[in-house]
Amino acid sequence: MNSDRMPPEVDGGIRRLQVGCGPHNILPDWWNVDIRPFPGIDEVMDVTKPWRWSARLAFVFGEHFLEHLDIRDGLKFLYYAGLALEVGGRIRLSTPSVEHVLITHFNLSNPQRDLAQTFAINRAFHGWGHKFLYSKEMLEQCLLAIGLEDVSFYRFGESSTPALTNLERHLGNGTGDRGIWVVEAARTSKPIDLPSDFMKRIEAEFGRYVDSGH
Repeated sequence: MNSDRMPPEVDGGIRRLQVGCGPHNILPDWWNVDIRPFPGIDEVMDVTKPWRWSARLAFVFGEHFLEHLDIRDGLKFLYYAGLALEVGGRIRLSTPSVEHVLITHFNLSNPQRDLAQTFAINRAFHGWGHKFLYSKEMLEQCLLAIGLEDVSFYRFGESSTPALTNLERHLGNGTGDRGIWVVEAARTSKPIDLPSDFMKRIEAEFGRYVDSGH
């Protein structure tokens, strides 16, 4: 960490947090964290565990990060991010679109499709450390379930909030922004909570099958 960069809890500190920044996407005006100690990051941090900030952050940003978490850890991350945001603060995430994967990787109407499509769709689901791919509906439901509001979807690099424009760097495989969801949500006066009913549904419809190894 550079000595002239102050963390969010310090008066005058950086109150924009980028999660899962890696070694190549460090943003100069953001507090850059990753679970691995890459050179140049500000802090090593497991964002699925409680954060030390409460209603302190103006923005949280993560690019191609959410899909690397199990859905249960993904919801925990959103919960802690929500708690850390100040009222009026916003989270922005980009993540691969499961709809795009299905449409572009496997052609059900073509009986002559070759094995490449089978490899491609499995690569999309399991490659690059992916643990859960999101539909638009799932992203919206996760954000709303923890108490965030004003859920909005944007094109790559675009936002109605100037501080959140032109942040993304990863287009991936030449598909442009057609293959990703870019979503934002805001903290309001509504309580932030980790919804037990939604967590139970995730466990019943996904977690128990994954954990069983079947």
